[in-house]
Amino acid sequence: MPPEYGVVYPQEGDTAADAPAGYVTMWADFFGDCNLRLPLTVFVTEILEWYKLHISQLSPFGMIRVRNFEYMFRALGIEPTVGDFRRFYR
Repeated sequence: MPPEYGVVYPQEGDTAADAPAGYVTMWADFFGDCNLRLPLTVFVTEILEWYKLHISQLSPFGMIRVRNFEYMFRALGIEPTVGDFRRFYR
């Protein structure tokens, strides 16, 4: 991770609850397997807001679903929306 993001890596034995004040615990898989990049896209933030989720509450499998949906729509030249996502995933 670039130093400007101020990432603090956990020590052996730390849990998600041990994150320093003002920091968010995120899965490392978000950035590898899920292809998440910072800053977040508007679509990802809208999904989190709609479902009232904090990014730390979303599992890597959920993030893969969100990102794949976004990529497929963008590949087809369509701007993804929360409404479209909700129609595909009930």
